[in-house]
Amino acid sequence: MKISVIGAGNVGANTAYTLALKGVANEIILIDIFKDVATAKAMDIYQAACVFNADIRLKGGDDYELIKDSDIVIITAGSPRKEGESREDLLLKNAKVVKNASQNVAKFAPNSIIIVITNPLDVMVLVALKFSGFSKNRILGMAGELDSARLKYEISTLKGLNASTFDAKVIGTHNDEMIISSSNLSINLTQSEFETIKNETKNGGAKIVKLLKTSAFYAPAAGAVKMCEAIKNGSDEILSGSVVLDENLASGRLIRLNRAGLAEILKPKLSQNEQDELKNSELKISENFKFLRENLQ
Repeated sequence: MKISVIGAGNVGANTAYTLALKGVANEIILIDIFKDVATAKAMDIYQAACVFNADIRLKGGDDYELIKDSDIVIITAGSPRKEGESREDLLLKNAKVVKNASQNVAKFAPNSIIIVITNPLDVMVLVALKFSGFSKNRILGMAGELDSARLKYEISTLKGLNASTFDAKVIGTHNDEMIISSSNLSINLTQSEFETIKNETKNGGAKIVKLLKTSAFYAPAAGAVKMCEAIKNGSDEILSGSVVLDENLASGRLIRLNRAGLAEILKPKLSQNEQDELKNSELKISENFKFLRENLQ
């Protein structure tokens, strides 16, 4: 399998590194507007793989022709969130980056599956759909696995449990209005515990930005690699990811993936109040995408 990563920053480089060490692909390409950065990081990651005798090849550069015949292309390029910024503050700036990347993916890797990580995630999935011209089953967004990991982290630290002993999933928008429902937890929590972990999870990204002065990168990379594994293996594992629901809306759902991309969307099991919260939060995605359609040239 050949996987290309667009953007050699913190998220992109760690995605390539994790793909290499887990052996998900036998060829990995790292693309960035800064050619030397992409080339050097690809060399470094390749050498790290050689430490473990991994049978893999990596190459970096700024030429999109390198991504030719990729099975999966992961778009991480764009500006990271800084302290005090919302994901929506990055809207137009990052949409231009994702537009360019998507057009090049369509040109050089027309049979690939696109996984978007660039924020604001759900809207960027729609940008990738529009400017790649791909079918909606081949456009995915990595956010749900990240938010779900943050939820598991909060439960694990609060309850002193190993993360492997329970399941927890987040759906909906990749922002502070994500849906954390007890119906998507395999563990019983008191109401007080549930409210605590819900609030902490919603602020999970902001906490890292405050401490690090930039966005998280290890966990987002891991979430993307997990989606690549599911695509490669076509397993029945249920993941959380942003998917295209109609031409003006993408949002997080519980899904199954296979070599064709999106295989199944599971119907959310939510209370009426949670359904209303989900609907209201998703209206903002459609509004943001409408703004981009009018302003993105």
